[in-house]
Amino acid sequence: MSLFDLPRLHFAGVATTRLPTGPRNGLIDLATNTVLTHEGPFPVDRPAHDYHAYLNEYGTRYGADGRADPEGPFNALKGWNFAGNGHFAVDSEIVGVETPDGFDTGDLLVGRKVDMWGHYNEYLATTANRARIFDVDPASDLTTTVMVGRLSFGRQGRSHDVGYLVSGGVSGLLPPRWQNDRHVQGVTGHWLAGQLGRATLYQFVVPADEELRWWEEAAGSPALRLLRRLIDEGRADGLVVQFALAGMAPPAAPGPPDQWGLRGTIAPWRAGEPRTAPAGRLLVPVDGGPLHTLSLRLDAEHVTLNMITAVPVAHRLGPPLDLGDLELRTASGDRCLVAVIPSRAYTASAGTSGVVTVAREAGVAAEDEALVITAGGRTLLREQETVLVVDDAAVLLDYEEETEVEVSCFVRGEPAPAGAVRVRQFANPRARPLDPPGDVEIVEVATGEGRLTLRGVRPGTTCVLLAADPAELPEPGHALHDGDAAALWRARLGAIAVRVLPDHRHLDAIPQQDVGFEVLYRHVFAYYELTNTFMKSEVFSLADRFKVETHPRLIWTMCDPKNKGKTYYMPPTRDMSAPQARLLLKFLRRQHTQSPALTPVRAAERRDGGITTRQQLITALRQAATIELAVMLQYLYAAYSVPLYGAGLDRVRSGEWTPEQLRLLCGSGGESLDNGIRGTLITVAREEMIHFLVVNNILMACGAPFYIPDVDFTSINERLAVPLDFALEPLSLGSVTRFIAIEQPESMIPEVGPQTGATHPYGSLSELYADIRQGLQRVPDLFMVDKGRGGGEHHLFLRRSVNDAHPDYQLEVDDLASALFAIDVVTEQGEGNILSEAVEGEPSHFDAFVGIADRLSAQPRAGRAPWAPAYPVVRNPTLRAGRAAGEHVTDIEARQVMGLFNRSYHMMFQLMAQHFGERPDSSLRRSDLMNAAMDVMVGAMRPLGELLVTMPSGRRGRTAGPSFELEEIPAAISRPDVARRAMSLRFDHLAKACHASQVVPERVGDNFALLADFYGRAGRA
Repeated sequence: MSLFDLPRLHFAGVATTRLPTGPRNGLIDLATNTVLTHEGPFPVDRPAHDYHAYLNEYGTRYGADGRADPEGPFNALKGWNFAGNGHFAVDSEIVGVETPDGFDTGDLLVGRKVDMWGHYNEYLATTANRARIFDVDPASDLTTTVMVGRLSFGRQGRSHDVGYLVSGGVSGLLPPRWQNDRHVQGVTGHWLAGQLGRATLYQFVVPADEELRWWEEAAGSPALRLLRRLIDEGRADGLVVQFALAGMAPPAAPGPPDQWGLRGTIAPWRAGEPRTAPAGRLLVPVDGGPLHTLSLRLDAEHVTLNMITAVPVAHRLGPPLDLGDLELRTASGDRCLVAVIPSRAYTASAGTSGVVTVAREAGVAAEDEALVITAGGRTLLREQETVLVVDDAAVLLDYEEETEVEVSCFVRGEPAPAGAVRVRQFANPRARPLDPPGDVEIVEVATGEGRLTLRGVRPGTTCVLLAADPAELPEPGHALHDGDAAALWRARLGAIAVRVLPDHRHLDAIPQQDVGFEVLYRHVFAYYELTNTFMKSEVFSLADRFKVETHPRLIWTMCDPKNKGKTYYMPPTRDMSAPQARLLLKFLRRQHTQSPALTPVRAAERRDGGITTRQQLITALRQAATIELAVMLQYLYAAYSVPLYGAGLDRVRSGEWTPEQLRLLCGSGGESLDNGIRGTLITVAREEMIHFLVVNNILMACGAPFYIPDVDFTSINERLAVPLDFALEPLSLGSVTRFIAIEQPESMIPEVGPQTGATHPYGSLSELYADIRQGLQRVPDLFMVDKGRGGGEHHLFLRRSVNDAHPDYQLEVDDLASALFAIDVVTEQGEGNILSEAVEGEPSHFDAFVGIADRLSAQPRAGRAPWAPAYPVVRNPTLRAGRAAGEHVTDIEARQVMGLFNRSYHMMFQLMAQHFGERPDSSLRRSDLMNAAMDVMVGAMRPLGELLVTMPSGRRGRTAGPSFELEEIPAAISRPDVARRAMSLRFDHLAKACHASQVVPERVGDNFALLADFYGRAGRA
């Protein structure tokens, strides 16, 4: 049964958690999500830092030693991680492989990594997705729940060095089990003694039908061969993973992640067994003895005990205490000896993660009797014969929402009917307001399984307890204090932590046109800004109007209620109500249906030799970087040329487009993943930006500087090493045909015989990358960067197929293997079928453009002319006269906006160059410079580009467009303080120029003003 079956893979290591501790301070009305002071509600129109200052002033302070200290760094009202982002991660490896033949110390699994990742984020296309940890009931520290999206194990080093062997999907919440605040001895007197002494068990399953994948190399492990055979033959239905967190390291300062000791086991799982709770016969503590909860199974000759958190430790990460030999006996009559558990069996169980097997006494029948564990004649544990299990024991409900949870009954470890089950709910007196105790309900569990309906009749939090014997439950009206609750939750798997979210139905009455930033902040975001600072410190402040108005689609997709079952859902505390989410959707729709002011238009040959030197390789990589940037810019230009959703609605109303054509081009307007052809172009452009960064990571690993090419579309085709036709053109069947030619795989380019007098060294982009790949392997002593310092982490816009096999990948390049893998990532997205077979819904760039061409070709003509899906923008707009391959824009107002766009484009690269100049191996995601570059792209370049395509160019019948022209190539400024002052000055000039314009949206100037202020303050720091 489950963990008690072989083979078993035992793992150990460290778990890192960033639990948000602000909501635990008791100053929250959980019925309304109102943040309180000791005098009453805190006004949400005041800045969040005012509330944080209040907490700092009134909270009891503690020193690093855990004792009260008026000058200490810790504040009880903010907790030890007020900026917690809810991330959960493990750094562990397999330490023991147990098969029917005993321990296999030679199995290749030993020493391989075990990882628990979050769910793949389809919206941002991310790898390195984190699992999550949060409190269901913020007023209790006994409801800390974990959420895992994917189990992957078997890698050695990075997965593109030695890959995973097994991987599979995980769903649902993992409620805490077998909690014990006294697992670690000797932490009394510390203000976090309950945390530091605690051990908690979690469990999840990977069903065989949840993307469970076995890599070919898994066949090299006898244990994995056996495990797979059990599943393939139907003797197991997937994998069960049990792990325990114990011995949290005392925090030395507020903010850093918490470190826990971790150990666990992977084993076969059968449907019908618990998913989130340990299987077996359950034994619970008697009278506060030293031994804690465990489960066990008897077979003919052995007793196997799951003692993962049963035995206390003297100090953090120490070995289990020696409590002497333990005896397993029957509970009644003569208390017959069933087995002896020698102290050496459980004190030396590190390699088995606390799973202990001992010999069973012959001739003693114990299957139908209760069991006890004794030591020196004292009973330490007694079996709870009837056990009610609720797998989904962590529940968050909207007000008046209903949900059903399954209740399973086990008698001495086996499924059995329980008859009438009593259900009673109890208040948590630390919650505000107190929940009244519920009336007794009766649920029939006649076949071992039953269902219980939970309905959110009043906002707040509660504990629901189930029992087959009503005498086991406290009387109605009894409020559970923490000690009682802990004892009951430790003893019973039939306990449910429930939170009913606030009644926000009044928000549904707010009209869509009234849902501006102020309304959204007051009713949704203020609570999170006041109780937690991670958004402001790691992403962007929810009180920042510009950021919120710039990223409404991103915010909606992260907060869409349909994603609550995903780890990436926001907020990580999962306490946003459905009416609040609907308010977000109204905000998104309002943003997308506001059309911009439309100004009417005034009526292969193969190379011999290949790359053999470092300089040749650097030259080829710079060509690749130039091409990747150029293709990104032309895809963006085509995307900008497509009217926005609001403008498209106007065309539908006027009869120019059909509703189907609006959906084809613009999708759903941002409410879902369907964003039409415009969204596809932007997605491909984002991936091209990743390719540009990847190529630069290779360049920098080889000792070259970060490379910013000057892409001049009036002359670029003459300077490329590949015969490609680059141009800034509107979306049309003709432009898409060019895109197809650019992305065409080498295998599809026909051989036409040897060529002479070729003006381009390479016949295709695919051939260029093939030569780079070979050059990376030919040139000796190529990589100059230290291992582990190969580029800052970045995991956006990487595909599900990459995430499935390499969920740890983040663009790093620090050796040959990582450089080759980076090239494969680029060619996989462009051509397809490089790293994996084609994945449904993830076409290569080539296939995506072929699909777009097919859909455009199928559209009916508009009279005698082809249907026009885009504004009539000019080809290759330029501010420079005399360019034969460009269209000189002469309209004064358009030229002014083009100048602002190009200055913004310059600042985007200035910020990137400064990042790589100052800290090339730090996180890209957490860099203020890289994030500001993203702000410029999204908050300035995009709206300016979308405006330009509606403005007259000076040529009759044609509109203008962005030209992406650089007056000079940006470079890093050697002094960071001077760099920030210079950038502040440039942003200030841009802000004033934008605000002076009659056509530029005000928010673009506001964005530049914010950046000017930020870097001005940074330059003075």
